Amino acid sequence: MQFDKTHIQIRNRTESELLDISLHVFRRFPVQIVTSFLVLAIPLLLINDLLLSHVLTIEFNATQYGSQSIVETEFTTSDLNFTMYIYLQIVLIITLAPIASILSTMMLSKLIFNEKPTIKGLIRSTRSCFWNIVLAFGFRRGVFIMIGLLLLLFDYGQDTRQIVLTFYTLTFIFILLVRGNRPYTLEIILLERPGRDSGQGMTLGQRSKMLHTATGGNVLGRSMFGLLVGILFSLCLYGAITFFSMSLFTESGTIESSVFAARWIFPISCWLAVCYTSVVRFMNYIDTRILTEGWEAELKIRSEAYKLQQRQQPGTSW
Repeated sequence: MQFDKTHIQIRNRTESELLDISLHVFRRFPVQIVTSFLVLAIPLLLINDLLLSHVLTIEFNATQYGSQSIVETEFTTSDLNFTMYIYLQIVLIITLAPIASILSTMMLSKLIFNEKPTIKGLIRSTRSCFWNIVLAFGFRRGVFIMIGLLLLLFDYGQDTRQIVLTFYTLTFIFILLVRGNRPYTLEIILLERPGRDSGQGMTLGQRSKMLHTATGGNVLGRSMFGLLVGILFSLCLYGAITFFSMSLFTESGTIESSVFAARWIFPISCWLAVCYTSVVRFMNYIDTRILTEGWEAELKIRSEAYKLQQRQQPGTSW
């Protein structure tokens, strides 16, 4: 690993500079980043469709959701289906976003130091982090809980749906707050490999607290800003993909199947936005370490130590 020869300059940056440098990194390594991201994103896309596609066929009691205002409004079953489906799809994608970016994060950590990783090598490297990821995201950040609540929606009872959606929304808000205060947990697990025994070094909880609390509300602010950028970016991608799909693959210039747009075009747009925001989060992680720990100085010291080690002949001593 070449600590002193990186593709980006290791220094402190502002939020706008981080968004810009993330685009440059994405432009420099598009194939590597997208490929490593799709390895996990495609299965998650299919799992989401399996969990949510039945929502488009649920029968609602339209009169229960009807409302009157100055302009008379009437919700149809189709309107409610699509509204509920899009809402659940957004929430589930945001919840699963860190899981999808596991390999792309590992890829980025290698690429910026001029290494040439392979997908097989990245998978082999992340195996040792499997249980830490399951505990941190599957249980503590409620991924399994969210999926379990979605499975309850297969019960078509009206009362069951209302209860499930209420708990689903409350759980998502809790997950959003926890992740906003601890956004770099995945990077800590993958790149720093904390142990479980505090006697042998810092644990994940200790390292996370040390990194995230040092900058106060800056971490939460950057997390919410990154989420907003991701939402806007996904909407732009959805509009662009929809426009080109209508222009190139339809004769009438309109989307004949709104179900196809909801089930595939919209989720694909969101997952592509997640791919970009994973790069932004990685750059924020590096910037936070530079700000709180002087990481750029540490890399220079490591580089000099590595050079001295290479110069020393085997079998000799100082």
